[in-house]
Amino acid sequence: MKIRLLNNDAVCEAENNETLLAALVRGGIVIDAPCGGRGLCGKCKVRLIDGKVRFPAGQTPPGDILPACRGIPETGLTIELLADDGFVQNEVDAAAGTVKTPARAGMALDLGTTTLSAQLVDIDSHEILDTRSELNDQRAFGADVMSRINAARNGKTGDLFTLINRQTEKIVRYFREKWGISKIESLVVAGNTTMLHLFTNTDPSPLGEIPFTPVFLEMRRFGGGELSLSVEQVTILPSIAAFIGGDIVSGLASLNILAGADNSLLIDIGTNGEIALSHGGRIYCCSTAAGPALEGAEISCGMGGVSGAISRISRENGSLAFSVIGGGEPRGICGSGLIDIMALMLREGIIDETGALDDAYGEGLAFTREISVINRDVRQYQLAKSAIFSGIKILCKHAGLGLADIKTVYIAGGLGFFIDKENAVATGLLPREFLDKIAVCGNLSLRGALNCLEKEESFLECCKDIIAKSVSIDLAADSAFMDEFAENMLFQ
Repeated sequence: MKIRLLNNDAVCEAENNETLLAALVRGGIVIDAPCGGRGLCGKCKVRLIDGKVRFPAGQTPPGDILPACRGIPETGLTIELLADDGFVQNEVDAAAGTVKTPARAGMALDLGTTTLSAQLVDIDSHEILDTRSELNDQRAFGADVMSRINAARNGKTGDLFTLINRQTEKIVRYFREKWGISKIESLVVAGNTTMLHLFTNTDPSPLGEIPFTPVFLEMRRFGGGELSLSVEQVTILPSIAAFIGGDIVSGLASLNILAGADNSLLIDIGTNGEIALSHGGRIYCCSTAAGPALEGAEISCGMGGVSGAISRISRENGSLAFSVIGGGEPRGICGSGLIDIMALMLREGIIDETGALDDAYGEGLAFTREISVINRDVRQYQLAKSAIFSGIKILCKHAGLGLADIKTVYIAGGLGFFIDKENAVATGLLPREFLDKIAVCGNLSLRGALNCLEKEESFLECCKDIIAKSVSIDLAADSAFMDEFAENMLFQ
């Protein structure tokens, strides 16, 4: 049965008893499904224009807005996607005034669970020519790495590989066509361990069960054709452990962390909360199960940091004031907006220290006619902030440091561009001792991949040194972690 998209006249085919979501994904049509198609989040909605869709008993939705993960086409369909366009506001614009086609071009890629960020570089001058960021097309298989790992365990490694490499190739071709480049000589890729496995068509299933054994951690090189990419060479940056990936190594190397001031902390606030503490010539690392709440997933009106997302919110002269990425009307809340909303609700007594809503607000608080925060959203934020705060405290314990001993705190990831440090501290995402020590660094993973393009030999030596001096802390095996986690769930 054929499925036609009203948005762009694309057509795909649904097999017998196949869900609409599965048919769309198999047809190369990307749609948000943060829960991985388990029917939990309700965000894979489409508008049915024509045709008939069957649902499990008792699950027929009202009206013409349908959850694609539950609907099974019974006839040919015409539908309209309701998701965003997948493009993220760039951190760095194209080089101002640059019109000359580079003689030699390279590309740096941060392969995030939520977002792909790429930069085109003139290899000879080291000039950044262009930047492009997009939501990861694999989001149709879930918002977090465990959803992707579970999909791989169900035989979807090849599908996940195809999605991410096809998207990367589109970015490569976009740069080549825009700049008149005949070829890209080198592509350097940084990402978490799971994403690097999927990018290389390597089954990440062993990462989904104890003892969480990756197939590879070392730096790898490929000819572009081996990965279905029209580049000459691909370099995959090395990782430290199963959940401390090449993105963290890349970020630490870009900071030259071992040569810098002692007692410095890197926090990459993304779908996974990865933390690294440099002290006494060693690096203590951990990955916290923060979940995807700070990337907009698992939040009722949450979305990624794309156009239409509320990135900041405050009360001004008695009225709510929003900052919306890209301007225009807000369509949802991204992670930094969620932090601001939690701080505002705490200040105004709408939630108490346990996260419970005041009875006057019932099940939630509406910020616009379409956007609200409900009880479950508060709890998801508490889980995320407690995981990160507790991870920080455990690393300090292993290093023999107190929170006040940390001299510099680097905040990496897209969230860092919009985060209000006061609100992050007020809601317990970060310790109060860090308030005057925070340096917002943006995408350090991408910066590291760029540095590798510029000075490959010295950069890779730095990566090796970082890995050799790193100690990976398994929070699940640390008896103090759960006590910290329970205590830090409160808003204090």
